[in-house]
Amino acid sequence: MLYQYGFTLGMKLIRRGHWRDSIRYIVIPVNYWRAIEYQLVARAASFQQGDTVLDIGSPKLLSLYLADVVGAEVFSTDIEDYFIRGYELLRRIQHVPSRRFHLKVEDGRHLTFADNAFTKVYSISVLEHIPDRGDTACAAEIGRVLAPGGTAVITVPFAPVSRDEYSKPRFYWHRSSQAQGDGLVFYQRRYSEGDLFRRLIEPSGLQLRRLAYVGERFSVGSDHELCDFLPKPTGPIQPLVSRVAHTEPQDSWRKLKKPLCALIVLEKPH
Repeated sequence: MLYQYGFTLGMKLIRRGHWRDSIRYIVIPVNYWRAIEYQLVARAASFQQGDTVLDIGSPKLLSLYLADVVGAEVFSTDIEDYFIRGYELLRRIQHVPSRRFHLKVEDGRHLTFADNAFTKVYSISVLEHIPDRGDTACAAEIGRVLAPGGTAVITVPFAPVSRDEYSKPRFYWHRSSQAQGDGLVFYQRRYSEGDLFRRLIEPSGLQLRRLAYVGERFSVGSDHELCDFLPKPTGPIQPLVSRVAHTEPQDSWRKLKKPLCALIVLEKPH
């Protein structure tokens, strides 16, 4: 559904003369990893009309879809403002009322929202990019702003042994990350099972409802992921590639030959 939704947005942008903005939605409306992560998050959260939803830094297509199609009130946030112009344009094109779709710059470590403000919170491949103990601070903030009875869903990269990864500063949030003396910037961490609990689950103060893992069926034994070999022109078929290459979620990473992603589902008791 999100693939079709994104492609439709791209076509509407073309008809309105926004050629440059349209390309990403037509060529890669949903990429290889988002195809599985969106599905996992949507199933776990069971979004519905009337929900008040906080998206912490995730790719924004799902947040617009929830406000537009599902009818939730969504606060779509990121640490940089790169997304605001484009998604404000899409909001107007789709005639989504501004009272249902809010675009805000927020630091996940210090959210400005009140306690117990949201029935659902989700964050797709974001917390791993926050340097130092910022991921732990963000997990605590998720627990604070989630309402009693609410659900929080998080996806992060997984590895049997935790490791930090550094990169050249070519990603949009690099100014908010941490630089090394060699010119590289902290990019992400891959969490071991122990670190999932120590850094994210326990600091959130929430109850763990589910912890599951997804991996790849191919390139087992290699440090590379299949997406490393998918050029942009393969965008239209990447969701299909994901369906073939990604495993079903498992309750133990040891059941997978190549575990790569962790799904954390948390809830706040009444």
